[in-house]
Amino acid sequence: MSRAAEVTLAFGGEERLFRLPLGRLRALQEKTDCGPLELLQRYAMSTWRVDDVREAILQGLIGGGLSSHEATSIVQSHFDDTPVMGHVPVAQAIVAAAVVGTGDEAPGETQARGQKKTRSRAARSGSRRSTEQAQP
Repeated sequence: MSRAAEVTLAFGGEERLFRLPLGRLRALQEKTDCGPLELLQRYAMSTWRVDDVREAILQGLIGGGLSSHEATSIVQSHFDDTPVMGHVPVAQAIVAAAVVGTGDEAPGETQARGQKKTRSRAARSGSRRSTEQAQP
């Protein structure tokens, strides 16, 4: 899992990568007629609609790298003739990953990871400190 708005979850008997980049989020909004935060609220309040769950999974699979045809086939096989309630946590995790990420890093840490760490100018200086450090 990472802050790249992707998450790996079990679906259809396999671990699958789900991702909702901007284009997939827009498609999800169009299909559900609501934004991602409203969708998360629907899941939490149990006011979701069938397509709120199905489309999040479908768009997440497409965003995760499957073709539209492959993703539709998987959803038809493992969603369409099964109880919907069991899929709500999967859909919720997919949308949550797109909105808030799933990693423990602070924003910007991923970009900074490859950069050389530098100390502050004062720490690099050979000068004595102007004040003494407090004793613990």
